[in-house]
Amino acid sequence: CYLATSAIGPRRSGWIVVGGAIVAVVLARVTGLDATVTALVLGVTSAVLGLLRGADVDRRELVIQALGFLGFSAVALTAMTVGPVPALYLAALAAVGHAAWDVVHFVRDRVVPRSLAEACFVLDLGLGLAMLFLAAVMPM
Repeated sequence: CYLATSAIGPRRSGWIVVGGAIVAVVLARVTGLDATVTALVLGVTSAVLGLLRGADVDRRELVIQALGFLGFSAVALTAMTVGPVPALYLAALAAVGHAAWDVVHFVRDRVVPRSLAEACFVLDLGLGLAMLFLAAVMPM
């Protein structure tokens, strides 16, 4: 959502992008498409569209968001290839890492509205801590 919002331009579009991403993932699941592939395609499409918009987009910010998208996607895809306990640790790492990403964006007050960065922080940190707890109590 950070990448798509940086590609679109106005920060106020952040919450609309979140709604669109939720709809896209739900539609993917309902129609039998892979939700992960759908999210990856949306991210890549956002980056390409942002680059095509040219001078209307802050390219530096778009590159930062694209690198973040690539990094978090790499961790998530790696988690999908390992066993359940390592996957939980990797997913927790991604969630807690994204919570830190949210804090940086909240402090910088750029890309998305602060309310979105704040809400995402609460969600990411809560999920990350819950996954760390589950990984710690799961039998190996």
